[in-house]
Amino acid sequence: MEPEKIVEQLSMFPHRAVASGNETKTLDFLSGLFENQQVERERFRTPKNYIVIVLWLISGLVAGLLLLHAVPVAGLFLVIIFATMALLYFNWYASPVTNFPPLKDSYNLVVKKESRPGKKKLLLMAHWDTAPISILYTPKMVGNFRSSLKITLILMVMAEFTAVFHYFMPNKITMFALWALALYFGIQAVVATVDFFRFGYSNGASDNATGVAAAIQTARNLWDKPLKNLNVELVLTGAEEVGMIGSKAYLKKHYKEFDKNTFLINFDTLGAGNLKIINKTGSWGDIVYTNKLVEIAEEITAGKTGLEHVKTGAWHTADFDSVWFHRAGIPSVTLAALDAGGRMPNIHRPTDILDHVDFRPMNDAILLATLMGEKLNKNE
Repeated sequence: MEPEKIVEQLSMFPHRAVASGNETKTLDFLSGLFENQQVERERFRTPKNYIVIVLWLISGLVAGLLLLHAVPVAGLFLVIIFATMALLYFNWYASPVTNFPPLKDSYNLVVKKESRPGKKKLLLMAHWDTAPISILYTPKMVGNFRSSLKITLILMVMAEFTAVFHYFMPNKITMFALWALALYFGIQAVVATVDFFRFGYSNGASDNATGVAAAIQTARNLWDKPLKNLNVELVLTGAEEVGMIGSKAYLKKHYKEFDKNTFLINFDTLGAGNLKIINKTGSWGDIVYTNKLVEIAEEITAGKTGLEHVKTGAWHTADFDSVWFHRAGIPSVTLAALDAGGRMPNIHRPTDILDHVDFRPMNDAILLATLMGEKLNKNE
């Protein structure tokens, strides 16, 4: 099945939410695309969506702020614990809140053709799940996403310090500050979740049916070539939209199998704009991707390959599955499409549908990733 057709088929589901009836249908469809490969579903536990996590974090933080006056010890404990978990989660580090109930089963789909010991391993990754619709991703608001998140993170730190100060020196000024912070975080929770309760999940034609199709086609291209020095493994992850939970579970399960010759190309949202080699992400601080894979991608796009228009780019609205691998020291890169303003049009909105997909960046990603795999195979 051609990649455009894969996108069309995936877009026929109203959504592909984690732990929904459509998850099994999605995985059955994807599994059926592979006849001569080993296909495994690897189970992991996850919250159903990031709305659950946001509500846990805000509820715990607000409860702590309000309890500081009546039960100071309990209030201080809750503020410190929940603010710290929020700082970890929104800076894309492992946070205990992702283990809070209710947890659901979800699955990564891992596809292999054959494995030759002692060779390089190239992981091709894309997430199959779709996101809750959020007002924060409207065109008027998404450009300020990082700034708004930074303000919220600063206020969470302020909440911790104010809570400690009020615990030891309670007074009306700090009490007013605590109530004001509780009101602010409560409003943020409403803003972050209101469109999900109104509209549910996005269809995810661009984010990330295009990435799934690109990863599958790249794997096929490389499996069809006589690559003597490269093992190619396809990993289609679940719960990326929850907080990159599936990719973290995959890395934890397989980490001991990886060495200095393991590489990761991640595909995410390739349905509008121009293809970019993402070399910088992060919410508070920058996460900079400088590694062999990025160098190979830049070398290819600088040559006469028809990809001269592909440049590096930055993305600071949430993050990608590649973040865990990058922090683990595995050379990684994400290929994604951005518009002229550096944004991903339509993501996490009702407009992320097949009618709004441009297949050009997806096909550019397939070509670039295939050439990168061939280059890895040749390099010693």
